[in-house]
Amino acid sequence: MKIPSWPAWLPYPISCLKGFVLSYAFTSTVKAQFPLQTGDSLVPIVIGAWIWVALLFSFFHWVFTSGANLLLTHLPQKPSFDNLRQHLTTWSSSKKPHWKEGLNAFIISFVTSILVSFVVFSVIPAPSRLDAYKNNSYELRQAMIQVRFALIPIGMTITSAYLYQYDLWARRRRAAKQEKRSQNSTAPTAKQKRRSSAATNLPAPNPIEQELNQLSADAGATRMRPVRQAAPEVANWYVFRSGKAEGPYTALQLWEIQKITARTKVRRGEGDWQRAGEVSELTKYLTQQ
Repeated sequence: MKIPSWPAWLPYPISCLKGFVLSYAFTSTVKAQFPLQTGDSLVPIVIGAWIWVALLFSFFHWVFTSGANLLLTHLPQKPSFDNLRQHLTTWSSSKKPHWKEGLNAFIISFVTSILVSFVVFSVIPAPSRLDAYKNNSYELRQAMIQVRFALIPIGMTITSAYLYQYDLWARRRRAAKQEKRSQNSTAPTAKQKRRSSAATNLPAPNPIEQELNQLSADAGATRMRPVRQAAPEVANWYVFRSGKAEGPYTALQLWEIQKITARTKVRRGEGDWQRAGEVSELTKYLTQQ
């Protein structure tokens, strides 16, 4: 039986848990200072709640990563604990700093509290304190405030869960791009693979003896020197093509595969780049263009 994948429109449990803790930590901090005295402002209390949420989530992140490291050191080496060990390794190896978790909590709590409060206060208007005393509707005002305090954390939980889910998706997408970029920079291209496979099938005749035979033929000699296979040459030459280094190649492969000219940039090993025409030992391997 195939297990269905997690619905794309539903946040993961970890996102819902973070949203729940953030919302109720924020609203409980504000509610603890309610009701206000006459002339008091709610703004300092809300700012304090935002800062408290940021500090709380930074502390939680430190506790979870430290706890994961501690469990990994004491977890028995049994196959039944492999899945748990994998999850703990993921938590403990997280490179996300503690302060960044707190910063995310601050931003998410700020956005969700402003958005949800605006919606709730617009849908459920409550009479002011002065109107409540004038119209003898103080109990109605208190009931409206209680309804608001019940709806705001629920709305913040739902909204922040989706924001945490988006943050998780964005971090995974960024990590996937970085991994793909690193693989593309290290993996050989199809053109390089074809070149390397062709290079392995090429014979390695001694170019000096080839030149001697050519001179003898030009002079009219009928006997040629036997061409022996040259000793294997170390492939330590690199060619600068299309903004990157290609190689390594032997000197013969520079001539037969890369078709280097006097203006081609080459280097040996980790040396400096220079024109092939400036390297004396590559003079006989240059292609005239």
